[in-house]
Amino acid sequence: MNNISAIMSLEKAEMETTAEDGKSSRICLYKKPIKRDNYKVEPEWEETPQEVRRKRLLHHQKECRDAAFNAGRTMLEDAPFSEEENQDPMDVEKVRYPSRKHTNKQYANKLMMSEWMVDVPEDLVEKWWMVPCPRGRRNLLVARKGKTEVYSRRGEKLAEFQSALPGGHADEMNRNCTLLDCIWVPKHKIYYVLDVLAWSTQPLLNCDAEFRRFWLQSQLHENEDLKLQGTKRNQFPILALPSVSCDNNLSEFLSNLPPLPFLDGLLFYHKEGYYMHGFTPLVTWLKPYMLPEILGVSVPAPMDEKPEGYVNMMQHISSRSKRKEVSISAELVMETASDG
Repeated sequence: MNNISAIMSLEKAEMETTAEDGKSSRICLYKKPIKRDNYKVEPEWEETPQEVRRKRLLHHQKECRDAAFNAGRTMLEDAPFSEEENQDPMDVEKVRYPSRKHTNKQYANKLMMSEWMVDVPEDLVEKWWMVPCPRGRRNLLVARKGKTEVYSRRGEKLAEFQSALPGGHADEMNRNCTLLDCIWVPKHKIYYVLDVLAWSTQPLLNCDAEFRRFWLQSQLHENEDLKLQGTKRNQFPILALPSVSCDNNLSEFLSNLPPLPFLDGLLFYHKEGYYMHGFTPLVTWLKPYMLPEILGVSVPAPMDEKPEGYVNMMQHISSRSKRKEVSISAELVMETASDG
């Protein structure tokens, strides 16, 4: 299979993971599962679409390993940096909505997005880990050609500054390039790193999540400058997030969690999953207060506090979806009015 065919095949598989038939499997969450090792990982129902899509995607990623590598290499080599783009750096502290000319398509829709954990993975204990996620803004950090740029999920350039990342400061005007999937917490002015797409010109899209996390943790901990704030070499701290394998005691991990900004939720990564753009069943999401309901895992206060009106996970997902639809409709009405 040549490179083009491999990439097309990989993209087709990704589309299939999100284009299953309309029948929802979420009702399965209401059935009483069998507990094992304090996790509800042996459901009494048969395979459901989310679990099927996980297996399908894992198989396809292994077949298209070369395509993932080539996609990462292309992302590093072909990223445009025009003079016009460099003339308008933005202050990270200012809320600005860049016009279309500031949107870089090379970095649009490159982030890997999670799905709700509507089906508990069969291999949760053996092949998953959990990462606490602070509340903030999801960004793609691009360190290249002596500067560090921040892009939104849509590829909008939000900020530019100096960092100690390879390729991210004026002392490094070489070909080093680093791409990180981060969460920006404005109140604390800190970037927390969720994942790595490339480090110092080394693409990591074709590496499994377990290797990516090991690589990321070691690189971030070795570079002390990345922990500093307001220095000439590093303007904002770029820090790793703690993580734990799901074969450990999750309750104990959460009880002894190091200080973090407000905890928004918990990400679960399949250790064998590659980094891919868009939504994937190999990364799932739960709110902390959902752990007792879904996994049978107790959480310490105040993580167990539920929002007002919360009934269960399915009702919560449904209400969020309806609010999102209303918001999108309102935006379309506003756009139509302004066009008129």
